[in-house]
Amino acid sequence: MQAYPLVQNAVPHLTMDQWMGYAEEFCGGQGTGVMSAQNPDGYIYGIYCHEVETDIQHGRVLKVSNLVTANLYDSAGIMDRMIDSMIDKARDANCVAVQVDLPEEAGRGPQPVEGTVSMLRGAGYRLASVALCRPVDKK
Repeated sequence: MQAYPLVQNAVPHLTMDQWMGYAEEFCGGQGTGVMSAQNPDGYIYGIYCHEVETDIQHGRVLKVSNLVTANLYDSAGIMDRMIDSMIDKARDANCVAVQVDLPEEAGRGPQPVEGTVSMLRGAGYRLASVALCRPVDKK
């Protein structure tokens, strides 16, 4: 529940009930979870979801989604801590790589998402795949 304001900043139409339902369902699987970065007072300034998958090209990978950081004076430092956390989580899960899924805006949008891509690239990440999404209409 504490992460909801940060998540809502990234996904404004998401209700708290929707977020809680998603997080509860997501965390129900083996090798899945939601990680947060907090200050000593418990304020959440970063969050990501993760799951272990087997990738045909890389083998065992930690797949990261819903990466959100607070837009604060130390955004770069926050992202550095989140990247370190992803690498630690991957090592703990015996993964050989970390895959980060970012929203469409990450490739062409303004700050802070564009900065996220730059920081990930600076930490050794490279473009490895492209995901396409098509909404399915109800009949």
